[in-house]
Amino acid sequence: MTAERHAGGTVTAERAAPASPGNGSPASGAPSAPPRTPDPDFVRPGARVAAVTAGVEDPRPVLAALLPEAKVGHADIDELSANPPAVAEPYAVALVARTPTDLRRLVSVGEMLPAADRIMVAILETPSWLDTPQVTLARGMGQRRLREMRVVRLGATGWLITTRFNRELGAGEVAAGVARGMTGHHLNAYPLPAFGLGDAALADWRAGDPDTTCGSAPERSGVPSCDLGLRLPGAPWDDDRVPTVERPPWRRGLWTEIGAPGGYGTFDETVLAPCHVPPVDERSVNPRGFLRVPTQGMGEVVARDGRWTVRLDGADVLRFPESGLVTDADVDRLRKLRGLRLTWSPGHTGPITAARVVAGLAAAGIPLVAERPAPAWALATLGEELTSLIPEDPADLDDELRREEVSVRLRRHALRTHGTTARWTALAREMGLAVPPEPTVSVVLCTRRTGLLGFALRQIARQRGVRLEVVLALHGIAAGDPAVSAALTDVDLPITVIEIDADVPFGAALNTAVARCSGTYVTKWDDDDWYGPDHLSDLLLARLYTGADLVGAASEFFYLEQINVTIRRRWPSETMADHVAGGTFLMSRETFAALGGFRPIPRAVDVELFQKLLRAGGCLYRTHGLGFVARRSARGKHTWQEPVGYFLHRAKDQWQGFRPSRLLEHEPEHEQPVE
Repeated sequence: MTAERHAGGTVTAERAAPASPGNGSPASGAPSAPPRTPDPDFVRPGARVAAVTAGVEDPRPVLAALLPEAKVGHADIDELSANPPAVAEPYAVALVARTPTDLRRLVSVGEMLPAADRIMVAILETPSWLDTPQVTLARGMGQRRLREMRVVRLGATGWLITTRFNRELGAGEVAAGVARGMTGHHLNAYPLPAFGLGDAALADWRAGDPDTTCGSAPERSGVPSCDLGLRLPGAPWDDDRVPTVERPPWRRGLWTEIGAPGGYGTFDETVLAPCHVPPVDERSVNPRGFLRVPTQGMGEVVARDGRWTVRLDGADVLRFPESGLVTDADVDRLRKLRGLRLTWSPGHTGPITAARVVAGLAAAGIPLVAERPAPAWALATLGEELTSLIPEDPADLDDELRREEVSVRLRRHALRTHGTTARWTALAREMGLAVPPEPTVSVVLCTRRTGLLGFALRQIARQRGVRLEVVLALHGIAAGDPAVSAALTDVDLPITVIEIDADVPFGAALNTAVARCSGTYVTKWDDDDWYGPDHLSDLLLARLYTGADLVGAASEFFYLEQINVTIRRRWPSETMADHVAGGTFLMSRETFAALGGFRPIPRAVDVELFQKLLRAGGCLYRTHGLGFVARRSARGKHTWQEPVGYFLHRAKDQWQGFRPSRLLEHEPEHEQPVE
């Protein structure tokens, strides 16, 4: 056990006996015996506790184990609006979520959660990559009221957080603090417009956003509570200044509901289009934790007993909830599989819930195959482009590189089409609301080699899906050099050209270039390496779903020019890390300025910056490296100088000639960089 002083109180970390997830499905393991009370002093015997659960199908044994002697009033998140916990002036509040994804659903209805001076958050199952939760309460609100916090391991993979405050606090703030500490995002913020939910049953549509309002009443000041509201079909919205969109709860999209007496009318509300599918919470369900080398075979997604179920070798591995929600813990259970075979079973629960399963798996980068064409409902709800990216032949997943390429293509499209940010941006545009512009990226290219300038600029010019500018630092080269003029006229890019004396250290030259940048983000570009056309958009996507202070690609592919060999190294990707490929990193200009920029040294500037960020409390995320190939020629021509043997010794794969991933989209007739 360890303890430290925190906000005037005590923070304790320890281990408790396991609690049952309570749904009795193979996805969550068999129910275990009730544990000893993890925090016996949290509530006194007979105390009234208001409990709200999310994702826990049978909460009774779980609540009995966590609060054995309390009088508990319970509500599930889907029924919270109609039937809140019937507990007046509760002594404590307990929030119980099956997974972190489920906890984030509670965050979006934080306004509706009860308040008390003792608040418990229990998460029954977490993914293997999740570290100890860091509970980050708002300093001007809950943090200053905190008197004690205890973070306790709950079973094999769960966590229990108990808090005590000097006065009553809304449980939604604690839920938001726990959820925020489970991501790399320093703020639980989403782009405008501001959104509101008319009912807690719609929480899946805006998971993880504590700024989401619940209900349609205006603020006390008289201003609208939100800019765009989401309500149940036919439900009133009190403020007619707010445009609203109707969406049914997930149960109305089930075949059992549609086929029930009087239920056919609900089918009209369940329009078969991507914008009617509840979005994937990309800050929770994403490629993080992807395993390049699977240890298990192909699984199959089938409909069993009204649910989508993953089976492997004749046994159930995972049963998804009826709603079709895919959680981070579910994804973690599937990482070891080579892939999943979709059957497009006609016995699925309904088109919307079925589409949620497929979209969630694709967004997480689970490799999928489907041996027959997608049916009409799948084409309509998922979109033809996403379904076209699912290969038909399971052999496409036999090779590890090809398998990862399938994963990257699926995750790219699913996150950009079915993610929360993408879905609400589309809804806002549909309603004629202004949305923030896409962030801009400043590409810093510092070179001493005029012979490589044209090649490098053409690599930048083929970037797609991103707004960019180039700051070209000519390090010891005159701007009037004919080779420079020729390279600049060959591309249509917004370019700022600066001259830097040859004797200025590399790090100082880069700082001079960054000072001329105007983009939201800044990225470093090497003049002799290859970049795929989605390189920058992939980095922005990784920044979106991780919130990391710095993102970059893995240093996987190297072309060893001296011996005409391409190698691939064994670096894991889609993980928090301590370094990325130096020619690929992207970070906000604000973070770069806070760190003071690069050290004014001739080499190793990237590593020094990474270490400074980590020591300052920041985080780095390493995404896939399939869209980047580093060139290594003779020693003395690079700031990173290692002999050929260094790379060959660390190679997992090697090929004769130039052999990048298909995601680089390099054609044989394309140019090679020539100094």
